Order: sequence, then C-alpha cells, then structure tokens
Amino acid sequence: MASNAPGIQFPVSPVDHAASAVALDADFDIRWATWVARGRVHEQRARRKFVVWAGVLAIGVAIVYAFLR
Repeated sequence: MASNAPGIQFPVSPVDHAASAVALDADFDIRWATWVARGRVHEQRARRKFVVWAGVLAIGVAIVYAFLR
C-alpha cells in the first residue's frame, strides 16, 4: 500500500513566481487573439467545404434515386 505521507520536503521560496511569469509572457493576449482568428478562419472554411460536399452528395443521391426508381 502507498502512503500519503510526503517523503521529500521541498523548500518553500518567499519569491513570488507569478510576477515573473507574467513579465515573461506579456504578449500572450496578442498571440491568443491571433490563435482565435486562425481558428475562426479554419472553421469557416471547414463549414463551407462541408456545405458544398453535402449539396453535391444530395444531388448525386437524387440522381441515383431517379434512375433506379
């Protein structure tokens, strides 16, 4: 059985690491906005492709149905 007691004690640092992480990643909002914009463009292209192929498939099924009827 495993014990829940910690085997290793890690030193606690009084330094605030969150402030340094924010300073290193100051342009996150710009990169995130770019990522979201790319995602929207991809989604629009994928939807357009899906609609076109669904229409082509529906027309093809209608033609095959008309000939086999």
